[in-house]
Amino acid sequence: MSGYTSPNTNLDTLTGISGAYFTAAKKGVSFSALVSAIEDLTAVAKSKIAMIRSKRSAMSIADMFDLQMAMNRLSQLSEMSTSVISSMNTSIASMAKNVAR
Repeated sequence: MSGYTSPNTNLDTLTGISGAYFTAAKKGVSFSALVSAIEDLTAVAKSKIAMIRSKRSAMSIADMFDLQMAMNRLSQLSEMSTSVISSMNTSIASMAKNVAR
């Protein structure tokens, strides 16, 4: 992921405010790499479907396996993206809960 910025772990640059530490600059994660990969795989799957549709009755087993592999990759990447976002949401909720204590 090229858009990922790692959190600031240098304690000298962190500012303590009422028991919690905040960085001076905002840090974050860019999801544009995941979105663009999903968009690319969606375009590949759509093109394979269009190719199969254009052949009509001359569709081969190889075309079907090729489409199945493209759909499998798209499904796995979509599931992985959902898991990453869900995990981040869970960790942020946990941090917010612990800060509130």
